[in-house]
Amino acid sequence: MKIIVKSLVLISLFLGTQLVMAGSFIDYATVTSVEKVYKQYRTEEPYQECYIKETLQNQGDGSATNEILGAILGGAIGNTLGGSDDARDVMTLAGIFLGASIAHDAETANSTGQVVVSQEVCETKVKTSYLKKLSHYLVHIDYEGRDLSFTSKKRPYDDVIKIKVTVSSLD
Repeated sequence: MKIIVKSLVLISLFLGTQLVMAGSFIDYATVTSVEKVYKQYRTEEPYQECYIKETLQNQGDGSATNEILGAILGGAIGNTLGGSDDARDVMTLAGIFLGASIAHDAETANSTGQVVVSQEVCETKVKTSYLKKLSHYLVHIDYEGRDLSFTSKKRPYDDVIKIKVTVSSLD
């Protein structure tokens, strides 16, 4: 009977150590150092940059109305001055060209040439900036003479912390 009890105790101890070796448990470790780990984030922000641009522009009304009216008036005068049908057609055509040319020259002569025109020009540009933000903590611990490290979102403030130790077989 003693042998059976001893055998059961030995088997229980053996199974117990195997369960402990293949499981996990809570223990304590000493914090040796804590490092802040930063991550760099890139941001792009659009903005408008405006400035005054000066350009030279020909002075005049920019319209062809004067030339059209000159052509009509010149054609009417040429049609009146032409005698026969053939001469009337030639004079009408010459009057059209001469009237348009005179109107154009008169508009150019009355203008002072070129004028400086100022206008606002805006361009969209992008400002790139980099921002460092705290990503996580790298915690270094001493557990039973071993230097170990892990990452954590929370900073440990105590010198001794609870850790979960997991033991598994390499098989």
